[in-house]
Amino acid sequence: MLHTTARAMRPATTRLARRAFAASPKPTTAMRGPIGWGALAATGAAGAGLAYYYEVEKTRRQEQAAKKQTTYGKPSLGGSWTLVDARTNKPVTDASFHGSYVLLYFGFSRCPDICPSELLKVQKVLRLLGDEAPTPLFVSLDPRRDSLRQLRVYAKDFDERVRFLVGTPAQCKAAAKAYRVYSSIGAVDDEDDDDYLIDHSIVLYLVGPDGKFLDFFTQATPADAIAAKIREHRSAS
Repeated sequence: MLHTTARAMRPATTRLARRAFAASPKPTTAMRGPIGWGALAATGAAGAGLAYYYEVEKTRRQEQAAKKQTTYGKPSLGGSWTLVDARTNKPVTDASFHGSYVLLYFGFSRCPDICPSELLKVQKVLRLLGDEAPTPLFVSLDPRRDSLRQLRVYAKDFDERVRFLVGTPAQCKAAAKAYRVYSSIGAVDDEDDDDYLIDHSIVLYLVGPDGKFLDFFTQATPADAIAAKIREHRSAS
């Protein structure tokens, strides 16, 4: 009986094996063997083409960026202005300094730290350049408090070559606007209150002998770098 049962099971087992084998996927072209040399060559050519395109596009974009920098590299700054020299009590204009290089700074005498620090940096630039030093000008952004007398007192703390200039509020504003100088008076509780600070741009401007803007230097630019740049402009002229 057991023998009969065993014989009856054999055909079933055989049928299951055949079905499993039949269900297996037939080998396709991709499964029959390794990739051919033609396919590898096509893949390599496509990769090389992409790499070449990338390099060409990269070069094109770099050239475009360089053209933009060349075209828009120097901002349009400067212009005519009229102020009063605190040393002489006489009016001066931008044309008064034509024929020499000018290092221009905008600030105010009651500035607690930044303006004195920048003026000391200007002094160092003057020492580094010696006879090639530009004419340093300090233009007040605070005509309300920076009288001619106040500026003369303030000037005693700095190099005697620095010229301190001020004018009417409209004149000072026009000079600052020509160089796109930002300035804003802090909160004042009373219109007659003279205890206030002025937030303003911290930039030194280099002007050429023709009165045209040449370069600018931020607070982060050290004196030796400014001196080197001024020498560079002088040698290029």
